[in-house]
Amino acid sequence: MLCAVCGQQFTSPFNGKKVTGVLGSSVNFTWAFHGGNVDRVEWGTKTVGSVADSFEDVLVSIDKLQIITTIQNPPYSRRVSGDWDGSSPGLATFTLNSIQKADERFYVCRLTPDSLGAQVVVDTVQLLVVGK
Repeated sequence: MLCAVCGQQFTSPFNGKKVTGVLGSSVNFTWAFHGGNVDRVEWGTKTVGSVADSFEDVLVSIDKLQIITTIQNPPYSRRVSGDWDGSSPGLATFTLNSIQKADERFYVCRLTPDSLGAQVVVDTVQLLVVGK
């Protein structure tokens, strides 16, 4: 069944799946999405112990004009980046460099619609860190 008024949704959600990263290397998290107009795509750390997929810290925020904001606080400063061309349907990729053992946790991607009535959509992924 097609829905003419449905909001955005992930085409390729992680749904909390585990992704493995190697200590000292980099890992990309890529989300494809469609439906509705997306105003902002954000990626960050999930609040520990939270049932809801809420942010502890927003690591990278990209708006549809391709203005990119990255966290400036340790331990993630200068280790995170993101890319999205502002289109919807679209593809957003976020990168974590110089992986540390402390990076082993859940991360959240949030799509914020550009219309007030539409719902925010979130997805989570868990990073597992292994030694070299």
